[in-house]
Amino acid sequence: MKIIARPSLTLVLLVLLSALAACSEQSPPQAVKSETSQSVENPQQLTSVLIFSKTTGWRHDSIPEGNAAVAALVEERGLQPIISEDAGVFTDEQLRRMAAVVFVNTTGDILNSQQQLAFERYIQAGGGFVGIHAATDTEHQGDWYWYQRLVGAVFKSHPSDPSNVQRARIKVVDAKHPATQKLPAEFDLIDEWYDFHSLSDRRHDLLTVDERSYQGGQHGAYHPIAWYHEFDGGRVFYTGLGHTKEAYSNPLFLQHLSGGLDYALAGREPLDYSKAKPEPRRFVRKTLVDDLNEPVSFDVTGDYSAAMIGQREGTLYWLDIATQTMSVMAQFDVFAPSKKIEFGLVAVAFDPAFSENQLIYAMYNLADDSGEHDLLQRLSQFKVNGKVLDMNSEQVLLDIPNDNTCCHTGGNLEFDRHGNMFVALGDNSNPFESNDSGPMNNTPEGRFHDALRSSANSQDLRGKILRIRPDKSGGYTIPEGNLFASSEQGRPEIYVMGTRNPYTIAVDDRTDTLYYGDIGPDGKADTAEFGPRGYDEINKVTEPGFFGWPALVGNNIPYRMYDYQAGTSGPLFNPLAVENFSPRNTGLKVLPPAQPALIWYPYARSERFPELGQGGRNALVAGVYPDSGELAYPEYYQGKLIIGDFMRSWIKVVTLDEYDNVLKIEDLAPSVDFAGPLDLKITPDGRLWVLEYGTQWWAAGGSEAKLSVIEYDADAVLPDPVEEEPALETAGDGLGHQVQVAIAEGKESTKSTSCIACHKEREASVGPSFLDIKNQYSSLEDPTAYIANTIAAGSSGKWGEHVMPAHNFLDEKTRTNIATYILSVSEQDGD
Repeated sequence: MKIIARPSLTLVLLVLLSALAACSEQSPPQAVKSETSQSVENPQQLTSVLIFSKTTGWRHDSIPEGNAAVAALVEERGLQPIISEDAGVFTDEQLRRMAAVVFVNTTGDILNSQQQLAFERYIQAGGGFVGIHAATDTEHQGDWYWYQRLVGAVFKSHPSDPSNVQRARIKVVDAKHPATQKLPAEFDLIDEWYDFHSLSDRRHDLLTVDERSYQGGQHGAYHPIAWYHEFDGGRVFYTGLGHTKEAYSNPLFLQHLSGGLDYALAGREPLDYSKAKPEPRRFVRKTLVDDLNEPVSFDVTGDYSAAMIGQREGTLYWLDIATQTMSVMAQFDVFAPSKKIEFGLVAVAFDPAFSENQLIYAMYNLADDSGEHDLLQRLSQFKVNGKVLDMNSEQVLLDIPNDNTCCHTGGNLEFDRHGNMFVALGDNSNPFESNDSGPMNNTPEGRFHDALRSSANSQDLRGKILRIRPDKSGGYTIPEGNLFASSEQGRPEIYVMGTRNPYTIAVDDRTDTLYYGDIGPDGKADTAEFGPRGYDEINKVTEPGFFGWPALVGNNIPYRMYDYQAGTSGPLFNPLAVENFSPRNTGLKVLPPAQPALIWYPYARSERFPELGQGGRNALVAGVYPDSGELAYPEYYQGKLIIGDFMRSWIKVVTLDEYDNVLKIEDLAPSVDFAGPLDLKITPDGRLWVLEYGTQWWAAGGSEAKLSVIEYDADAVLPDPVEEEPALETAGDGLGHQVQVAIAEGKESTKSTSCIACHKEREASVGPSFLDIKNQYSSLEDPTAYIANTIAAGSSGKWGEHVMPAHNFLDEKTRTNIATYILSVSEQDGD
């Protein structure tokens, strides 16, 4: 381990670090105590402070002075400074002995994934952190957004004319903190003045810099330059000061830094690793059955002995969990005039008392034999005999008239602890002629393109989440507390109105809170004529209400009231009183105040929720992890919200504060390669069950389409982590390293941005194969640029009836890498 220390400290540091390294080397991989022990055995071990100054970007020549100054402050407190640029110190065994960690002008990506995990666990266990100056220019080009939330902001720029270093006026905005209480209310300092982006709204500012006192500031009139906050169990102090060598001999700066260190150290209490994130590699997927054909819904019996799986084209399966054998329960005659459509068998659920009454519920589409409507979305109760559905036992609870559009059935059935059933229904509207905004076509021929007729119509059940109580005899009653008390106002079954395509719902039995994921429109950019771009939503429902669609999206961002009859754009919808101007509206003309989404994210990377990535989107919810009983996962997950995305193929854990602000979002089971998760369920024993549709639309079977359960093995023997370079696949010899890296990154981007949902390497899918694209355009003068530009602009009619939407939210490098990868695909795998 490389040591950078003052001569008086070197011998002690070498001895201590050798001991720490020996502890790390001697800890067996299978030892789990480091992940679960309540505290260190000897509180006196917390007498060291790690001073870390590794750089992979710009190197500040003030680092030696910074390290020495911090080391002196540490020694003044009777503590042991550990000065290093070796990231190998970031392990549980070594960090658990540190009273605080100080980043002195670190830059770039300095920690690998396992080191990042160790640092997260250190903070979560109660550790302290001090970031100096370029600590905000650290770990901001990858996807470690946890660190960005920790440090509180991301470096954006600094002045360069007349110089990057200038004199400026500093103002104290909080004089009660240890880092400011001995400073004058205003003072001048010579330093390099950072502008920031992605500032945390959790921070408490200590100092601001007056941009009028220097040249080239671009942050704005209010320019914070130092702050503190509690984050994820730890204490954080950041100062933007400290660029120059002279700063580390300036009494005011040293007083400021000294107080910040005191805050991070706090009482130097022993760390509590029971509060830290578990090792994510302990999550494993146990596949129960695969080779399914468009699986869309499932449920599990109360004793976990069996599951039923519904496939869109109408087959309902019984799965024996112990033997992992599957048999056909029923074949529904569903409305499916085209195989490539959303209609079919939509959702299934066991009755809560299934072990006693053998009742299940199914929602499916069928033709309306009366001819009054195109089709119906039917909710029925059935009796199970053995493992077979008695189709003659069907009792119809609801027949919901639908139009024969392409899209948006919604589709989920969930019970709460009171025996109430929630029924999720889509808006049954065609989105493709609505200018990527809320469908509100008021022309006579615009019926299919008008969600005001459904979602925003209080007398229509489409675009809603219903709450009913099945009576087990083929009928239902209305529980108290739904949205409309009077049938003159709206249908009594309605609990939530204003949904677009709510594909998954979940109920938190602790609080009776409903969560649902809603799939948003395709708009890639805001427009003056129609309104905002599209967002997917995660919604939290604590009381019945209107959730905005098609007038609003996201956190109540309004669309314009576009009059398709006149061809004119009108005012923005008022979220407090949305007016339904559809000629097909049969309900309220003015709707209840709209409720905003809990989380919302576009095709592009969200500035507010960057952890959610970019690309195609399809928001899902699994629910809130339980907090009582013997649970399968560690305590860390209790009370956290688990969400997913079908298109992006991830499952994530969301930590919220008491005001529903998102504190952090992290992957669950990141080592599991999910393939289009479409239905999720957390059972009372704390296991997550996942139904994966597969990455390809309309696929006929295959290993990707499966039902599995995610297990946590606390006793698993984990191999030593190895940071591997991306696998490089080439289409021939002689490719340079940069091209190979571009191919590898491009291939990974086709997964992370959901390209593979519509394209395969060598077979046609919804869109053409990558090989066909290569063969079509490789003879062009610059095929890479052509393909990259087409990805940005979108296309239609070149490869059939399907439209490829514009992906201009992807940056040029990502699009170029994807094009490079496409042009590398060969005729045969491995060529």
